[in-house]
Formats: sequence, C-alpha cells, structure tokens
Amino acid sequence: MIIYQPAFLLGLLAIPLLIAGYVLVQRRRRAYTLRFTNLELLRSVVPRSPGIRRHLPPALFLLGSAALLSGMAVPVLNLEIARNSADVVLVIDVSGSMQATDVTPTRLEAAKSAATTLVDQLPAGYRIALISFSSGATVRQGLTTDHGAVKSALSALVPGGGTALGTALSLALDQLGAGRGNASGARARPAMIVVLTDGASNEGVNPLSVVQQIAASKVPVQTIGIGLRDSSAVVGGERVGGVDEATLKAISAATGGKYYYAQAAGELQNIY
Repeated sequence: MIIYQPAFLLGLLAIPLLIAGYVLVQRRRRAYTLRFTNLELLRSVVPRSPGIRRHLPPALFLLGSAALLSGMAVPVLNLEIARNSADVVLVIDVSGSMQATDVTPTRLEAAKSAATTLVDQLPAGYRIALISFSSGATVRQGLTTDHGAVKSALSALVPGGGTALGTALSLALDQLGAGRGNASGARARPAMIVVLTDGASNEGVNPLSVVQQIAASKVPVQTIGIGLRDSSAVVGGERVGGVDEATLKAISAATGGKYYYAQAAGELQNIY
C-alpha cells in the first residue's frame, strides 16, 4: 500500500474525539432530562422513543468524514500481478569446433534446432535476443517479440573461429540492461540467459570474471554443454576438445541457473 498524501490521515485522529464528545453530550442530555422532565407527561406525548434513529445522522457524518479523509490521502494498493512476459537472451557458440559431427548432423545444427524449438515454445509476450560468439561476440538479433525474426537469425549462423564465452556473457548482460530496477521500485521484467556451447573458452575475457556482475543483476544463466565429454571429433584435420563442464556448472551455480549436458540432438530437444 502506498499513501501519497499521508497528512490527510491525521484528520482521522479527530474521529474518536468527535465520537467521545457526542457520547458525553448524550449522557449529559439524558441526565438533564431525568432531572427536570415530567416522565409521565413525556411518555404520554411521545409514547415511542426515537431509539437508535436519532444517532443515525451523526454516525453518517462521521463515516463520510472518514471516507473523505482516506480518499484525500490517495492510497494506492500495489499488487504484484503475474505477467506472461520475460526477456530471454540466447547465446550460441559458433566456433569452428561446432562443425564436429559427434552430434548429428553437426553440433551447431543441433544447437540451432534446439534453440528454434525453445523459441517456438516461449509465449508471444516474451522478448528474445540472439548472440553468437566465436573469437568475438555479435548481437544477431536484439530483444524483440518478433520470434520469427529470431528464428531467421538462428538459421543464418555459420561456424568458424575460437570461443570467447566471457565476451558473449558480458554482451548478453548489456542487452538485458545491467541496472534491472526502476525509479518506482517495481520489480524488473524477469530475464534469463541460455548458453549453448561445446567447449572451453579460449579467447576474450574469462567467463567467470563476468559471473559476479550477472549474479548481482539477478539474471540466471542456463548453460547447455553440447558434444561428447571426451571427444575424439576432428574438424579441419584437428582434434577438438570436449565440453568444459566445470566452467559451465560454475556459471550456472553462481547465477541461480542450471547446467544441462546434451550428448545427442534428441537430448537437446528434451531439455526444453
């Protein structure tokens, strides 16, 4: 409850005083009547006592005064209403190792398919952004309720380069806005970051250095590891590593999210 003009509520303190004064006057009036009135004559003229009806006008006056003062104080009841809306930032690894075929047809195509499934399942009121990262990070689609635009951006992703997960997380937080409160004190729009990656961060800032800032903004990060844990996949003549589960678990745990491991494309679909 918010009261914008609390000074008017002080007027309510006068209500009990008025009631006490009215009761006192009525008692003195009754004592005066008993002392100086011929009761038999009075009963013959007014056989029925007015009873409670004579108290009705002052009672209505007091109730009206209380209602008027309460209204002038401008009380506003601040209710938290469940909203079918939130912000979700998809962070997709498009590094060269995402071309590996240990997940059919490739890690990247499986990740794109799973992300598309997630977009299809989110309510229309959800805003979604898409960030891809390899040696750097790029916003492919800013926050929008146009889910078709997000899916189009997903389908256009191509692999190549290193893995700058920390840079991507920092960019995702920028998309959501690091200061998630507002001047009125209302709760910020709910938000979440979803990361799909296959390996260790080997370029850009350390992802764990970004975690404290994300946690302070109360944005959970759901991390999804793609590919074999002990991968023997070869891309471009080079063996690619497995999933860095320790880092992904640490990111999720510190931000209130969860880590999921998906070895196969079907497991990615089941996560959502």
